[in-house]
Parts: sequence; structure tokens; C-alpha cells
Amino acid sequence: MKFKFFSIGLLFIIFSCGVKTLKSDENREFEFVKVDSLVTDILETVRILDYHHEKELYLIVKQMSMEGHYMLLDKNGEIVAENKLSEGPDAFGMVLLRAGFVGDEIMFVSDGKAFVYDLDFKQLRKFPFEQNPRVKLVHFSLDNLSTFKSSNGELSAIANLNDGYYQPYPLDYYDTLNMVHLLDVRTGSVSKGGKLNENGKFRSGRFYPFMDKPVYFSDLQSKYISTILRGDTTLYQLDPNQNFKVVNQIQLKRIQPDVIKDIPMEEASFTSVKEYRSENVRLGGAFDEMMGNGDEVLVGYQTGDDLDLAALNAGKKDGEKLIHTKKRFYFLIRNGKLLGKEIEWTLPGSLKLNVGPNRYLQYGDQAELHEFEKDYQCYYIYELREME
Repeated sequence: MKFKFFSIGLLFIIFSCGVKTLKSDENREFEFVKVDSLVTDILETVRILDYHHEKELYLIVKQMSMEGHYMLLDKNGEIVAENKLSEGPDAFGMVLLRAGFVGDEIMFVSDGKAFVYDLDFKQLRKFPFEQNPRVKLVHFSLDNLSTFKSSNGELSAIANLNDGYYQPYPLDYYDTLNMVHLLDVRTGSVSKGGKLNENGKFRSGRFYPFMDKPVYFSDLQSKYISTILRGDTTLYQLDPNQNFKVVNQIQLKRIQPDVIKDIPMEEASFTSVKEYRSENVRLGGAFDEMMGNGDEVLVGYQTGDDLDLAALNAGKKDGEKLIHTKKRFYFLIRNGKLLGKEIEWTLPGSLKLNVGPNRYLQYGDQAELHEFEKDYQCYYIYELREME
């Protein structure tokens, strides 16, 4: 009898050791593992604007290039097409607001117009696009270009750039705000929709200077368009096929430090933005990046300054290495839900683009990305993996 009980107990122990403990979705942990790289012999600094998944092409532009030298690189870093787009028959000008692939074409959103090119950088179409952007830069884009394919096969790009300042802001500004502007790549027609939650942070009667800029992600495989404002806590997923219906609202944690100055909506104006902008950028956290593939979305968040670390920097002598006073994290959204814990990014630069299933391209200054100078440029690719 004792032997029988001992055998049963032994079998139970063996069985228990072989069973993997399942973590709840909120407790799953992920990490970024270096798996590949993009290497090119181009020595001038470049900006990487977009990636074409099917053709494995990168859209890049030489940084600080007044001539607007745009190129397509293959996965081996070789140039397959290039053109200078500041002047000439194919030019769109010098102001670049967003740029990226829309199917097998390239769209450049510029000042007052959107331009469509083929993959040899030959201009095909252009459309007027009314806008009031906050920032106009020369061949330099602050945001990725997101796309969407409707249920009837029409291709569009998200071109929200009516984000200029008001003097003063209407009291119902956030009540009437359309979160998404879709620009049809064939006709240039614009469809708008999507409203902020009436009980949300930005419809509470308070104004958060400079913290209302949205970031977006969707591609031609996405069911929904994902967006969040820099200073908000809610990520919205909208369905343009249902008149921009909000199908998911996902709450994301704002990691400290995060000190944002807010004022009554009655005081909202360009004057108040100028007054508090620097303080909110320095001390406030911000959702400032979004990328992904289909229904997998990676949301980037940067904390505000750690004032204790900033004080240490103030005491450093010239030439001494400064301490990073902000931290960066990523949140993984999959199939309409937040999955796992926030993922801290401790490497130089940040993630820029999705370049395949669970794969993301690191972008930053070459001097930061590498410990020693190279006679080529190298951008690492990281794979998002679940930790054991």
C-alpha cells in the first residue's frame, strides 16, 4: 500500500514538473532580440520613411538635403530607384509632412497638396489637400504614413494634418474633432470620422497644451485604424467600413515621471500653448510612436524628465557623458487587446518601422547605434519574442 501511494505521488510530481505554468495575458512578458540588420554603403545620414513588406523595399531620403534626394533600397541596402524631388518635372517641392507606400505607389503629403508617384519616383497624380500643420520641415517627416484598404478594395492614406493652433480654441473643439482623415490615393477625396469618448480625458473641460497630437497605425492588412493622443490614456481603434465607428477602447498606463500642465478649456489658445509647451514636453510623458503589421500594433511611450537625473547632469563637466533623463517603453496591442507588460527599451535610438512579422527596425544616429565608426551605415532589426 505504501509503495502504491509512493508511486502515485511520484507520478504526480513528474507530471507537475512537466506542466508549463500559463501566464495571464496581462502578466506575459516580451523582449526585443537582435536578429538582422539593414546595411548600406550610403555614407550621408538618411531618414528611413517606410518599408514595403511584399517587395522588401525601404523608402529613404538623405537628411539635410535641399534637393530632396529620395531612394528605394532593397533588403541588401542596394539602391534600386532614386530621384531628386525639390525641382524638376517630378518635383513636389521642399516641405514634407508624411511619406510612404500606398500599395505599389508612393505618396508624399506636402504643403497644401498630396502627390502620388510610381516606384521609379515618377509623378502620377496630385491632389489639393487643405491643412494647417503645426510644423513644416524640409524633406523631413515627423510621422509615419499609415494606410488602409476598405472593404471594396479602395486604398487610402491617413493624412491628419489639420492640427494647427487656434487663437482661441472653440470650447467644443474636442467634442467635434474628427480623429481620422482618410485620403483616397486614386481620387484625392477625403473622408473623416471618429469621435473622442465623451467621458475621456480630452473632453473633460480641460486643455493640455501641446499634448493633443495623435499618432496612428494601420496598413493594408489592418481591420481597424489605431490612434492615441500624446497626453491621453485611451487608444482608439476605428473601423472606416462602419463610418469610423469606435470598435475598441484600450486603456494604456502612463508611466511616471509624467507631469502635464492643464488649464480650463476657456483659456485654451495659441498663447497658452506657447506658454506651457516647453514644460509639458520636458516633464510630461507622451505616446509618440506607433507601428505594426496587420492587427499587431506597437505603441511607443516616452516618460517625462527624471528631475533627479537632470540635476546630476547639471553638475557634470564639459565632455562628461550625460545621463538619459527619459525612459522609453512599448505597449503591444494584438487583436484589439493589450497583451503583456510594458516593454522597456534601453538601447540607443528607438524603433521606427515594422519590417516583417514581429520584426522592427531600430533607427538613430549612427554614432549612438555603434560603439565605433563604420565605413557603412547599419540599422539593426529586432524581433519581439515572448520571454519564458
